Amino acid sequence: MPDFESEASVIRSYEAQVIPGLLQTPDYADAVFRAYKFREDEEINRLVKARMERQNIFSRVDPPHFMTVIDEGALHRLVGSIEVMRTQLRHLTHMASRHNIDIYVLPFKAGAHAATTGSFTIMDFPDPMDTSVVYVETPTSTLYLEDDDEVREYNAMISRTQSAALNPTLSMNLVEEVIKSLEE
Repeated sequence: MPDFESEASVIRSYEAQVIPGLLQTPDYADAVFRAYKFREDEEINRLVKARMERQNIFSRVDPPHFMTVIDEGALHRLVGSIEVMRTQLRHLTHMASRHNIDIYVLPFKAGAHAATTGSFTIMDFPDPMDTSVVYVETPTSTLYLEDDDEVREYNAMISRTQSAALNPTLSMNLVEEVIKSLEE
């Protein structure tokens, strides 16, 4: 996925369980990788380093536009410690202040929604000849979908899910509420 991300002009994602990798702090990413299955420290360190390097796309002169819809459950799910989670959520608010990043939270009250099948990422490219790519990670494999009908379906899913989510301002208000609840 890093190759596609580095070439993309627009990245759109829905994340059901955790904060999207492009917005994760090192400690949060470490806790995510440790939760999946037993891994050696060396492998976890390598994975965290790779995830942090992927985030360098936001430091470019012309960074991609990143729009994500994060399920509210990911904000409340304690990953690592309370301090890891608090730092992660603060980082989310800082990233949301960037001109090229839009963060939407899908609240519990939205109920069933178009993306109930799980997380995915859609990457669009500046060259109109390059087809969009949908990235879906499963427990046993990674799927890259480029078929027009499949891409169209995922575009509809992200659009409908974004429509059901809180706008970016209300989303950050909810993130701030979760941060405050972690401080109590």
